[in-house]
Amino acid sequence: MKVNEVALVLTGYQNEFCSPDGKLHGLIKDMLVSNKIIANTVDLLGRAQKKGIKSYIASIVFTPGYPELHNPVGILKTIKEIGAFMKGNMGAEVIDDLKPFKGYIKEVEGKTGLSCFGHTNLDGFLKENGVTTIAIAGLLTNVCVESTARAGYDAGYEVLVLKDCTGCRSQSWQEYAEQNIFPMLGKVMDHNEFLNSVQ
Repeated sequence: MKVNEVALVLTGYQNEFCSPDGKLHGLIKDMLVSNKIIANTVDLLGRAQKKGIKSYIASIVFTPGYPELHNPVGILKTIKEIGAFMKGNMGAEVIDDLKPFKGYIKEVEGKTGLSCFGHTNLDGFLKENGVTTIAIAGLLTNVCVESTARAGYDAGYEVLVLKDCTGCRSQSWQEYAEQNIFPMLGKVMDHNEFLNSVQ
């Protein structure tokens, strides 16, 4: 893969998931440890930056009162009920581990749903930079990562999912997505395989 045609797309690296005080930390805490998701992502970003790979992050954030959500169901209903990912609260902020890369990762605003493409200008940023392949990392594997992979696939991008930089409620759910969902949309690889494939 050519370095100027590839971009990282990150999502979910927020305190609600990753901090012990986060409202949704219980969903992901086991896999954060077992899969070394944050350490792998920091390694990914450090090496990707040196290679010159473009990087984008779309975090889910709502304004007080959740006016962005009209009759939400499922996980978005839960988010509203527990008051998660509210702008101005620590839970909505990107984790400290990624702060050293603040000047490298481009923030994509407007994500109020599951896909990084929904209600954002991610597609515009990618197209204006000549990106044809996206490598997705983040949380949760079977929610925002999967939704972003599907949207990216539908938008015509080659989709890669970085399995050691993603995680969800359980290893069995992770493996199901890796083995049954993502191969229909693109390729599954770890971050080392990804970095070695970019020239």
